[in-house]
Amino acid sequence: MFIDHRRPEHGHPFPQRQVVRKQVLRKATQPLFFGPKCTVAVPLESLLQRDALREASLDPTVRAIHYRAAPNPYGKPPALTGVVLHKIDGEFLLNVCQVRPQRSQASSAVLAEQLAASGLRLLERDAADVRREPIYSNVHEVWSYEHFQVPIHDRLRIGAALCDDGPQQIHELRQRAPVSCNLVAAVCALSCEGLLELDVREGPLGPQTMVRSI
Repeated sequence: MFIDHRRPEHGHPFPQRQVVRKQVLRKATQPLFFGPKCTVAVPLESLLQRDALREASLDPTVRAIHYRAAPNPYGKPPALTGVVLHKIDGEFLLNVCQVRPQRSQASSAVLAEQLAASGLRLLERDAADVRREPIYSNVHEVWSYEHFQVPIHDRLRIGAALCDDGPQQIHELRQRAPVSCNLVAAVCALSCEGLLELDVREGPLGPQTMVRSI
């Protein structure tokens, strides 16, 4: 009778190797975020971070989203690779957390000093901040049309109307640029591509939403 000496009586053969393999696969398949303002794809740590990055990509004050070496806001290890938002008023290390950590005045001063040495300031956002309304629902709806296909002739009509008549509400754009597709879906998709701006901060997304060319 043949006996397979490699297989233990119970469990999977080489259990430690299997665990390591699962960890490697999990790391290799880590979800990424890549928006129109990203200089590189950003590895996502949580859905909350994804939501914060989606909002940043639609924020007109954010010019670019980087992923580079930066001081660790938690103190250990002393440095990490983090998300940096290049805004009109400077560069900010984005720290997204469920609950904003409590720091002493001394530790806050040390962190600010470390960040300043890298040309950064801290932008800390917790779950309550990221999920505030109406921005959270608006951003979620805009990104739900990320893969909506806008025909080229509709792109040209929307672009020409914004170029000729300037910023306008969606219901005005509908009159000036009659399109063959769903106009709300189209402007959301073009916003996800970084081709126009939608005002997601004032009121629910709809006919009164302001649209601007970039």
